[in-house]
Amino acid sequence: MREIQTGRKGEKAYELVARSKALGRNVKLVIHILADGSHRLYFSTDTTMRGIDVFDIYHTRFQIEFCFRDAHQFTGLRDCQARDERKLDFAFNVSFAAVNVIKTMRKEYKIDLSIAQIKSLMVNAHLLHRFFCVSGIGPNTAINAKLVKELFDIAGEAA
Repeated sequence: MREIQTGRKGEKAYELVARSKALGRNVKLVIHILADGSHRLYFSTDTTMRGIDVFDIYHTRFQIEFCFRDAHQFTGLRDCQARDERKLDFAFNVSFAAVNVIKTMRKEYKIDLSIAQIKSLMVNAHLLHRFFCVSGIGPNTAINAKLVKELFDIAGEAA
């Protein structure tokens, strides 16, 4: 076994070539030990791959899987009913762009809310803006500003 430098504090990783009974062949195995003591196993059937490459590919793959999950759950990736290739392409790009914008906002502004909570807040903000535009009520008056803040607090807690 050989240790791999992952660049992550408090974590270790080791690589080796091991025999997989289930696959009936040798695999490049990476044992990733997390800071909390738990571990994960990653492998490739290409035994010539470097261990750090196996580690990086799996880490990237899971980030991609999370992006698809979030797009399905929160931004309507499956909801488009178009049949035209250009329209489908646009709908898919908008869905993934929305997920990336939310993740960037969370990181940049250090927002400690889930994607569901942020989506709820943004939908509520849009509905409030629409309500104020249609009704002609001024949102910046002292009474309305307090009510708007309360509505956003409720929406954040409910999500």
